Amino acid sequence: MMQPSKIAVAPVPTPTPSVSPTGLTGESSSTLAPRNGEPGGLRLLRWGSLASSIFGALLAGLWTFQDEQKAAIAQAYQNVALVRQYTERLTQTILQEAAEAHASSEDADGYLRSRGFHEFLATVEASQSFTYGLAVIDLDGTLMSSSRSFPVQASFAGRDYLAAIESGMELFLDRIKLEPGGQDALIVAQPFRHNSFSGVIVSAVAVTEIRDFLSSVAREEGEAASLLREDGKLLVRQSPSNPTFLDPSSPAARAIKNAPEGDYEATATTDGTRRIYAYSKVAGLPVYANFGVPVASVWSLWFWRTLPIWLLLSAGVTFSWIVSLLISRNIQERYSQEEQVSLRREAEQKAQQQTHFMMELNHRIKNNLSMVNSMIAMQTRRGSMKGDALRARIQAVADVHDLLYRAANAFHVDLGELIQQVCASPALLPSERNILTICEVENGIIVDANQATPLALVVVELLTNSVKHAFPKDRPGRIDVKLARNADGNITLLIADDGVGLPAKSSRNSGINIVASFVAQIGGTIKQLTGLGTSHEITFSPHSATEEDRRTL
Repeated sequence: MMQPSKIAVAPVPTPTPSVSPTGLTGESSSTLAPRNGEPGGLRLLRWGSLASSIFGALLAGLWTFQDEQKAAIAQAYQNVALVRQYTERLTQTILQEAAEAHASSEDADGYLRSRGFHEFLATVEASQSFTYGLAVIDLDGTLMSSSRSFPVQASFAGRDYLAAIESGMELFLDRIKLEPGGQDALIVAQPFRHNSFSGVIVSAVAVTEIRDFLSSVAREEGEAASLLREDGKLLVRQSPSNPTFLDPSSPAARAIKNAPEGDYEATATTDGTRRIYAYSKVAGLPVYANFGVPVASVWSLWFWRTLPIWLLLSAGVTFSWIVSLLISRNIQERYSQEEQVSLRREAEQKAQQQTHFMMELNHRIKNNLSMVNSMIAMQTRRGSMKGDALRARIQAVADVHDLLYRAANAFHVDLGELIQQVCASPALLPSERNILTICEVENGIIVDANQATPLALVVVELLTNSVKHAFPKDRPGRIDVKLARNADGNITLLIADDGVGLPAKSSRNSGINIVASFVAQIGGTIKQLTGLGTSHEITFSPHSATEEDRRTL
C-alpha cells in the first residue's frame, strides 16, 4: 500500500504583523513616546521653594519662641524684684527696730507703759497709711503699749507669734484675722527687750494693701503675683483668696528649697493656669516674692510675631509656585504644538511611503504576472502545461506577496519562511504520493522582494521536476531542501532527491533551463551535484538586504 506524502519543515518564528486601517503593515520608526513636557528643574524649583519655606518657617518659629520665652522670664524677674522691694518696705521691720532703739534710750523700767512711748509708737504708725498699728506684748500675752490707744489693758495670750518668739525665733510672719475687729492682716513679730523686760513687738499690715499692689504688678490677664512663706504657706495673691499650704512636692515648694532665687514652669493649683514663674527671697524675712507669666501669652506673642514671617514666606512660595506652573503650562503647550507638527509630518511621510509602496506593489504584481504568463506560454508551446503545475507557480507568487504583506517594511521577506510555505503546497506534493520532503532552513535570511519571486519559482520548478521525474511509477522517495548562509556572506539553496537521477537526455532539461534563467535574474549561479538522485545547488548574494532591514522583520 502506498504511504501518503510527508513534509518535515524546520520551525521558523513567524513575525506578527501590525496592520493599519489602510491595509498596509508596519509601524512608524518615529513614533513619539509620551512625555510629561515639564522640565525637572521646574518641579525642583517648585517643591524646593516649598521645602525651604517650611524649613525657614520652622526655624523662625523656633527662634522667635525661644526669644519670647527669654523675654517672659526676664519680665518675671523684673516684676518679682518689684514685689520683693515692696515687701521689704511694707513689713516695717525697720520701724520695729526704731521703736526698740528708742525704748533703750530710756532707763526707767515703766517706760514701756508710759504715754511718751505710746506717742512715739503713734508717730511711727502715722508715717504709714497701711498698718493696723504697732504693739509691744509681754511673752505671757499682757499688752504693754500700743500705737492706737492709751492706756491699754488687754491680753493676747495664746497667740502663735508669742510661742514662736519664746521658742527662739528671731522673726515671725503670718496672715491672721485681728481681734476684736477681725481685720485681714499680715503680721510681723520680733523679740523686744528693754532692761529686764523681754517680750515681742508686733506690727500688722492690711492684706488689701498688699493685694492691691500685687494686682498693679500683675495687671495683664493670666499674670500672677504672690508672697510665699518658706514653709510653703501661700500668704497673699493678687486676687482675693485665703492662705493655703502648697504640697511639698509642688514645683514652687521644691524650687525655694533648692535656691533663694530662680525660675520654673508649672501649672498653678489655684487656677489651673500654666505659667513661667520667677521667685526671689525677701531680705531678712522668711518669705519669697513670686511672679508668673502665663505660657499662653508667650505663645500668643510668638504667634503674632512670627505671623508676618509666615505670610512673607507663604507669599514667596505662592509666587514661585504660580510662576513655575505658568512656565510649565507654556512649555507643555509649546511641546503640544511641536508634537502636533511632528505627528502631521509623520502622517505625511507615512502617506508618501504608502503611496510609494502601492506603486511598487502594483509594479511588482505586473512583473510577476508577466513572468507567470511567460512560463505558461513556454509550457503551452511544448504541450506540457498541467493544471497542478500552473497552480503551484501561481501559489508561489501568492506566497511572496503574502509575506510582503505581513512583513514590517513590505519590501523584504524572510526567505526561509517563504521556502517553507512553498514546500508545504499540496499542489506540488500530492497526498497520494509517498514522498517525504525535508525542509531545513536557517532563520533570518532576508532577501529583497525582487529576489523572492524568482527564488520561489526556482523551488517550485525543481520540486515539480523531482516529483514528476525522480520517482516514476509511484516510487517512494525523499526530497531535501536546505537553505543556509555561507561564511562569505552568500546564500546557498540546495534541492536534492534520492530518485532515479537525471538521464543524459531528458524532458527535465527544459525545466532546468527555466530555473537557470531565474537564477541568472537574481545574479546567482546553479550547478548540478553528482551522487545518488538529482541535486542542484544555487548560490547567490542577498545584495539588497541590509542589517537594518533584517532587524525590522
